[in-house]
Amino acid sequence: MAVRLALELQDATRSTKVPDARKFRAWARVALARSAQVTIRIVGAAEGRKLNFAYRGKDYATNVLAFVYESAPRRPLSGDIVLCAPVLAKEAR
Repeated sequence: MAVRLALELQDATRSTKVPDARKFRAWARVALARSAQVTIRIVGAAEGRKLNFAYRGKDYATNVLAFVYESAPRRPLSGDIVLCAPVLAKEAR
């Protein structure tokens, strides 16, 4: 069975350095072992901090938040990935 990918990219930042959807799609395809439906949201520090506090109780922006909605073995993986651009940029330096 072929691995299929349904990917939505949401760029909620003003950064001009965020890779385009084609790159995210290529990276996701390499990482996938099975079909998946994924939303990747790129956020700034304020939204990253708000989400990290809401879901983890941590009052700071973190690099990555992942939310898995479906992970049954014979079903496509379904979930969201939130990437905080300023934190990732700082870590990359």
